[in-house]
Amino acid sequence: RVLAGKHNKVIGVFITNAKHASEKFKIFQNTYFSPFAAATIEHANELGYNVLVSVINKNSNYKKIRELFYDRSLSGGVFVGAYNNSQEIFKLIESGYKLVIIDQEKRKDKINGNYIIVNSNNFNGACTATKHLIDYGHREIAHICGDMEKLSGVERLEGYKKAMSEAGLTIREEYVVNGDFTEEGGFNCANQLLKGKAKNHITGIFSSNDTMVIGAMKAIKEMGIRIPDDISIVGYDDIRIASYTSPSLTTIRSSILEMASVATKNLINFIENGINSPEYYT
Repeated sequence: RVLAGKHNKVIGVFITNAKHASEKFKIFQNTYFSPFAAATIEHANELGYNVLVSVINKNSNYKKIRELFYDRSLSGGVFVGAYNNSQEIFKLIESGYKLVIIDQEKRKDKINGNYIIVNSNNFNGACTATKHLIDYGHREIAHICGDMEKLSGVERLEGYKKAMSEAGLTIREEYVVNGDFTEEGGFNCANQLLKGKAKNHITGIFSSNDTMVIGAMKAIKEMGIRIPDDISIVGYDDIRIASYTSPSLTTIRSSILEMASVATKNLINFIENGINSPEYYT
């Protein structure tokens, strides 16, 4: 359990990268994690806190995080990129540590400990993205899924399905491909979609995030397909680099910086004043 005493004004930002542990992961190259970590540091500094940033490449890394909490090097932490319902994170919560988790569903079961969850409005955003394509006359719309072990991947797929269903459009099995929120994943998925049996039918693609769109656009251009003349593509997250792509990217705004602000400010309030029950922010 947590040792009693005055808290240390240091919080952690823990970026999970377990699926790609074999890759040489660099936070500063990531278009999502890098601005999130930077914004968390800025907001924490404004409130008199420092931030330790760490990458979790394997489950054994959680032992080191537990040690940081136990010896009071950290007073709280933010987990971003974690799998939905990560048991390792909820074990930390049950030990009494103060945590915020980004991109998690509400727990149906009661656990011994309080926590904060901050999410994007994934389902509605995905519906809006798909409806945008429908409103522009597209009927053969594919979806590049995100990581389906994460809430955002699941909810964005459901939002796509809802919009297609409401418009009376058929969701073909070959139109839904599994990505992983990376550029490489987007590149591979675009090739799978547009070199397969659906290649002459698809006119629109909704990608579960902008990073995959960048990879998909590279693949599409290499195939000699014109954007948006031959095919339209819509992303999600509105990352900064999206405004510099050619052609410019249509994307659903999900402010990474705003989520970082909500997570940081509510975590520090949790540390200093406590909370009486789990809290959820969208």
